[in-house]
Amino acid sequence: MKEYKFIKQKSTPIKKDADFEALLNSYAKTGWRVVNSFVHRGVVKAILEREKEN
Repeated sequence: MKEYKFIKQKSTPIKKDADFEALLNSYAKTGWRVVNSFVHRGVVKAILEREKEN
């Protein structure tokens, strides 16, 4: 069975693309993978997926 997580880039002037990349990489280390990403109203959003742990 799979589980999903929805994340978005923080919309503060300090946060940059590199910060969002680092966030995605931190999720990847725990088994999450990006299955979709998009921009909505200037904010990058991503849907992550991984096998659900029992």
